[in-house]
Amino acid sequence: MRAKAKYLAVALAIAFIVSGCSSNTKTPTAAPIPPEPTSLEDLLVNSDSVSYWAWKKSSIKVANSVATAKVATIEVGPNSKPDYLTPQIAIDLASRLYSDYKQDQSLLYIYYEHQDTSWAQNKLNNFLGKDIVEWQKRQAENSCRDKDDCLGAVAITHPAKPAGIVLVSASEAGKQDANHTSGTLEAHEYTHIIQDDLQGKFLGRVPRWQAEGEAMFAQAASIYHSDFAKYTIERQRIIGGLVGNPEITESWLIDFISPASGMTNWQVWDKYDGWRVYDVGMLITEVLASLKGPEAPMALSLEVGKGLSYENAFEKIFGISWKSAVPMIAKIIHNQINS
Repeated sequence: MRAKAKYLAVALAIAFIVSGCSSNTKTPTAAPIPPEPTSLEDLLVNSDSVSYWAWKKSSIKVANSVATAKVATIEVGPNSKPDYLTPQIAIDLASRLYSDYKQDQSLLYIYYEHQDTSWAQNKLNNFLGKDIVEWQKRQAENSCRDKDDCLGAVAITHPAKPAGIVLVSASEAGKQDANHTSGTLEAHEYTHIIQDDLQGKFLGRVPRWQAEGEAMFAQAASIYHSDFAKYTIERQRIIGGLVGNPEITESWLIDFISPASGMTNWQVWDKYDGWRVYDVGMLITEVLASLKGPEAPMALSLEVGKGLSYENAFEKIFGISWKSAVPMIAKIIHNQINS
């Protein structure tokens, strides 16, 4: 499902301009930092400031926070080798990004290659016990259909106790894949654990793009919190299929962000390319994080978990009605992918 992304020139990174003669070598210069946005109106004027300020506010958050995630129990299939060997580092970085929120879940990370699919499914079955639902009984296989199609992962919170399990597939292809070797996948799935716990009995009452897009943003902003250039490369890897895409018009974005039939039925997004809830979702989250930091998008899950509708939660946090915000968010994103 990964769109092939062009690694575009990294904005705001230090640029070294070197002429053909060493005597003419210029001093390194930094690109100017865009003004910090305080409103969606600011971002309409300067849409290219979104990625920097979403990253910058996340970078500050990670640097000044302490991880509160519990130490994960790691289990590896008897015939498997994980694609990434230090998951607690990634978990803790995501934990620091969302340090304002309760993180008391015990964590179990299961790594498996295709030959250990049954073993991984048994681990999930035992974790959920009598609370397992039908779709979960085939989850290990769905994330790793064969040895050449084994790049999936899933996070599931226990419905009756503070505990989360993450199944992470591994493969030869995964060991060559940036998302499987950098910690971004582990950070992504841990973000889902936090989201799900905050939403509680109202799980799934946020838009589908919010769930996946926020996790995509979190994986980039946490793992690459200290390096905007690397954040930008990861961002382009994720959103490459949107850049210059003629299908993604402002009206398309408005319909995608806020479907007329409502946002609590996730099936409304089935008509789109499956990657759209990830890449468009990331750009929406990035817009919100650029205004109020990474804790603000996560606050939507907190407020929905208290019983507010997504629309009312949005207005409470961002001070603007959802109806008014949607066309502005759509325009900001459209400006970014067509600049």
